[in-house]
Amino acid sequence: MAKYRFYYILFAVVSTVLMFSYKSKLTSVLFLIAIAIPVISFVLLVFSRLLVKIRIEYRSLTAEKFENTDISVTVTNRFIIPLSPAELIGCFPYRNSEKFEYHKLMISVPPFSSVTVNFNSPIRFRGVYKSGIEKLVIYDLFKLFRMNKTMECYEDFVVLPRKLVIDPIIDTGDGDSETLSQNNFSLDKNAFASIREYRAEDSIKNVHWTMSAKHDKLMVKQMERSIGGSCVIIPDLNEYFPFDEDNYDATDSIIEVMLALDLSLISMKQRCLNAWYSPADKQCEQFSVKNEEDNMLLFDIISRLPRQTDTFLPETVARSCMEASADISAVYFVTSQLRRDFIGKMTDIELFRNKRVKILLVSGAIETDEQAELADAVAVTQGFELWKIDKDNIVQSLNAAIELHKKQ
Repeated sequence: MAKYRFYYILFAVVSTVLMFSYKSKLTSVLFLIAIAIPVISFVLLVFSRLLVKIRIEYRSLTAEKFENTDISVTVTNRFIIPLSPAELIGCFPYRNSEKFEYHKLMISVPPFSSVTVNFNSPIRFRGVYKSGIEKLVIYDLFKLFRMNKTMECYEDFVVLPRKLVIDPIIDTGDGDSETLSQNNFSLDKNAFASIREYRAEDSIKNVHWTMSAKHDKLMVKQMERSIGGSCVIIPDLNEYFPFDEDNYDATDSIIEVMLALDLSLISMKQRCLNAWYSPADKQCEQFSVKNEEDNMLLFDIISRLPRQTDTFLPETVARSCMEASADISAVYFVTSQLRRDFIGKMTDIELFRNKRVKILLVSGAIETDEQAELADAVAVTQGFELWKIDKDNIVQSLNAAIELHKKQ
């Protein structure tokens, strides 16, 4: 708007020079006009600011990834002077942006009219975004002055991860012979993955008498296959890639795999302990899922989880689960990158001992030579399985991994 101020200053200077150079009615009128323009323009601008109304409406403050946000902003001008132009400033998902961004949008509102701007762009990445209007900037007719209609009206808009449904996972657990028989498993009575101390709910049929005599207390066999049981799911939410977009994409895929695993496992009556690092609290968090209600609570917690910009070793998360390790028979570690230092010492991690450990590698179709080498190392390690998950087709690749697992 600087050019309009320049034109006015030029007009004011010329009219002043003419008035003092030529004493006439015409030059006096021009001088008075030069003085009156800013006064009248400012007064009209004040009324325009008082009589403008802004309203923002949300269909919902939550939306799933790639779902339309459905946000509308209505500016109503109840004065005889048009708002042209006006700047609408705030945080919106504008023009297919991948997340909410700070925007300045130029609008024009005729006298006694309303203009509605719709923001329906889908969001690509999960998270909590600041959404709303900061202010409306309006100008007078001659573009000499500007005023702000401050709103500071912000809401937290939650973009949810996708809810993926995968096949049921029949996994290791704390079952007894009755549970196994009810679910038509063919299992050698002497086959078991490990032993543990006897608990009140255990069947006497599963007591390992030889080991009980050795330890001088009752010990029971922990069967290889059972529908009931407990497992741990550890998502590796570290950011390993140089570009933010790749990190957001990888983290979202890991979280979606984690939530799908929970839903699948609880459908088979398994209890899932989820453990992750919370950047907000600077500590490891745990949440146990036993039913669909728990899974919905976990979904809400994870949807609001901040990005993990600081590196936090997943081994530390694994150590935080050690108090519950006696009840756990399977561990799912979900990551976007196989780290050489982690692969080298994973057999020494106490949580992984005497467990069936699944390393779920969630990545794209292109694999580096280093990742291929590390994947081969995991695949041949006793007690460990590698599930390769295509982040662009999670459901199909995860179902394929489950089906392969069932046949083993």
